[in-house]
Amino acid sequence: MRIEKRQMESGRDFLLYGLSFLLLLEWLLPLPHVTDTGFIYVFVLVTAVFFFITFLQLPVVLSMLLKIFVIFYGLYLVFFEGRFFSLDWLGLIVIDIKGNIELMLTGGWHALTDMFRSFLFFVLLSIMSYLLFYWTVHARRILFFLIFTVIYVTVIDTFTIYDATFAIIRTFIIGFLLLGLVTMYRMIEQQPSYSAPKFLPVRLAVLLVIMIGAGGVLGLFSPKLEPQWGDPVPFVRAAVGMGESGIGDPVQRIGYGDNDERLGGGFLDDNTPVFYAASTKEHYWRGETKDFYTGRGWDTTTPLEKKESMLDISPSIATHEQLEVELAFTNESGGILFDHLFYPGELLVTDQIRNADLFQDAYTGKASTYNGTEAVQLSNYRYEYRYPSYQIEGLRLSSEQDPQVIQQYYTQLPDDLPERVTKLALEITGNADNRYDRAKAVELFFGLGDFQYETVDVPVPREGEDYVDQFLFETQRGYCDNFSTSMIVLLRTLDIPARWAKGFTQGEVIESLDDTRDVYQVTNGNAHSWVEVYFPEVGWVPFEPTRGFDNNVDFIEPEVEIEDAETAVEPGSENEPEVEDVFADLESDDESSTSSNGGASGNWTISGGPWILVAAVVGILLFVLLRNKRIVRYYTLTRFARRDDDKAFIQAYERLLWLLTYLGWKRQEGETLREYAERMDKQYSANEMMSLTVEYEKIMYGGQSMDSSWSNQKSNWITFVRKIDS
Repeated sequence: MRIEKRQMESGRDFLLYGLSFLLLLEWLLPLPHVTDTGFIYVFVLVTAVFFFITFLQLPVVLSMLLKIFVIFYGLYLVFFEGRFFSLDWLGLIVIDIKGNIELMLTGGWHALTDMFRSFLFFVLLSIMSYLLFYWTVHARRILFFLIFTVIYVTVIDTFTIYDATFAIIRTFIIGFLLLGLVTMYRMIEQQPSYSAPKFLPVRLAVLLVIMIGAGGVLGLFSPKLEPQWGDPVPFVRAAVGMGESGIGDPVQRIGYGDNDERLGGGFLDDNTPVFYAASTKEHYWRGETKDFYTGRGWDTTTPLEKKESMLDISPSIATHEQLEVELAFTNESGGILFDHLFYPGELLVTDQIRNADLFQDAYTGKASTYNGTEAVQLSNYRYEYRYPSYQIEGLRLSSEQDPQVIQQYYTQLPDDLPERVTKLALEITGNADNRYDRAKAVELFFGLGDFQYETVDVPVPREGEDYVDQFLFETQRGYCDNFSTSMIVLLRTLDIPARWAKGFTQGEVIESLDDTRDVYQVTNGNAHSWVEVYFPEVGWVPFEPTRGFDNNVDFIEPEVEIEDAETAVEPGSENEPEVEDVFADLESDDESSTSSNGGASGNWTISGGPWILVAAVVGILLFVLLRNKRIVRYYTLTRFARRDDDKAFIQAYERLLWLLTYLGWKRQEGETLREYAERMDKQYSANEMMSLTVEYEKIMYGGQSMDSSWSNQKSNWITFVRKIDS
């Protein structure tokens, strides 16, 4: 009888203690999104072990030893990758702890290492495991912790980008269930003569869940008054320095900010609109550039100097189109404004914009707005700019004699940059003999191998570890900051000047205006960084290494012979022709045959009647063809089935990619060709797509000749196309 009672109490205590652990998780889960904390799964796992050790109620000395071991093991998982049983890492941890304690005693709090901060955090979690055990199991008091959890979650949701919608729901359910059980158990235990049924915890839990669920549903569907007071959040944000500029937000993990001294860590997507832009072209919106790479992030060391003139560029290298754009910022992002412009290409406005003085820095490109000595934040503005198109052959022939000032600021690297970064750069560019091809080789490098575009599980570099070295050789996962910074560092090891550009991608078209302009919505999620490489005769040319993103500047291929025009594909590009291109040959044939039979034009009573008929016939034909996917597939099949030339493979493969996209099987963002091929093979119960993809990659990235590729792969291509059922 005594044993049964103890078992019931253990089950009861485990239920309460487990619910308190779930409540503590609501404190841990937001950390990767609002701080630089990485490896959150390690912290969750270690916390669970702390709770288990505490629940066992072992002797104090044994419990402390076990928790110390778990703390050191957690530090090993986060900061070390060597063999666990070598114990070399153990000595490094002890040395780090000793050094940081000395810093604390001398007041050097700002210099504490990430490892020591993680150590202190683990200690805090260990203490929390004991406190929650005391509050739930012994004291049967949990209201205090529940209130602070609710406050914490709501503050995080209100003032950061962390979306706590489901966290609030979880906290509501777990917290009230725990509070109800604790209260009922406390009342039962105050009646010593009362004998509780064996399955009382389960019954109480089910009853409370039903009550909480019913209350939640009733509250959801009940009528509610409109807000009676104004939103206090903008006032509070402004009062604590988190207002309009967005500069003071210490937990911003996505969006445009000024502090890039420490990169790394993950973030949540935030689609809050920042501004709307009316433009005739889609392009990136540059805010500024930075020159100094610290090993952990970016800083600006260039002197403040006004940009006076534009570089005179030969048309054989680049041409510019003069355009106009209009930007208007939105209140949806909390009234965030900036004291500088966002612009594509090259600004034509020089000294003033909308009654504000304008200063464009010659080095950073930052176009600041001010009035006297005060910074001015414009809510909307209009300007003219020059947008470039580059001739690839001209860039290849461009001089590589850089001005001394460019070399001084834009080839800088940390003294402790690992040597293997330089070796990798030499390997990537070994076959290139000019600056453009070297830059392009590095840009395309990130589309190969195991590099992944990742925004959530992105580690923060360990103390003393280089940000680029970690990404290139260890994690190989990250977002635009990882890719762009790595490309710049690789280029700088080759003495190629490059700088870090930041701003926004083009955004999404939400409306088309009558004057041929489109309205783009640009959100916090469009915040982006990219690379600009210096060419002495051109200036700064943008490159896009981030996987899943395309460079929005036109690079024009050199002219080729007609028979080779279709095969002149930039390495790594994935051309997806428009639907009209598929029928270009048929359209031209129809037009020529119709015009040849139109000699009796004098019999038409309508001026231009034959041409109207031709246009109507062609339009109807295109409409029928475009509406019938089976015809498109048949035309694609017959077009390439008749070809036996060696150059047909690349065209056939890329036409197959287009056909799959046209039929609704579009490549997903960040999906590699092999992953896409594997998905398509699975979809159509085939294996030909992977074989074609491997052959394509060998040609495009491995330098393999395509002389026999079509003869070897033609049967696979035909077989796969026939399996596609529109």
